[in-house]
Amino acid sequence: MLLRKAGKIEKLTEYLHMQLARHKDFDSFLDDLNPSERTICLFLKQLIQLNFPELTVTWGYGVPYFKGRKRIFFLYPASMPYSGIQEGVNLGFTRGYQLSNDHGLIQMGQRKEVGYFCLTHLANISSEQLLEILHEAILLDGIQ
Repeated sequence: MLLRKAGKIEKLTEYLHMQLARHKDFDSFLDDLNPSERTICLFLKQLIQLNFPELTVTWGYGVPYFKGRKRIFFLYPASMPYSGIQEGVNLGFTRGYQLSNDHGLIQMGQRKEVGYFCLTHLANISSEQLLEILHEAILLDGIQ
């Protein structure tokens, strides 16, 4: 009985690892998203690249990280394992605990460092507030 459960756990662990590690470019990442998540991720990617062209995209845990000197923020859709949300996309900030969070948009939950801003619909996104948060996160990285 225990051996059978251990085998199932190993298979589940292997499956989740494959799910987390498989994306290495933005197109393959977008292909696996539902239309709502795809729209939000494309909007965020374009907003970030238009306003902060000095950032590069790296990959970790199967999701895109936007990096200056270090990883600054990342996109984590609900359809990815361990997202913690039912719909939308989490915009995660690796140093969320250091952001001022004047608008109260960043949620820390039980985490000590990483903060999230959950986006469920484009209509709910204030580009001005979002750019303000992104800019502050980039300033913390020290590249501007």
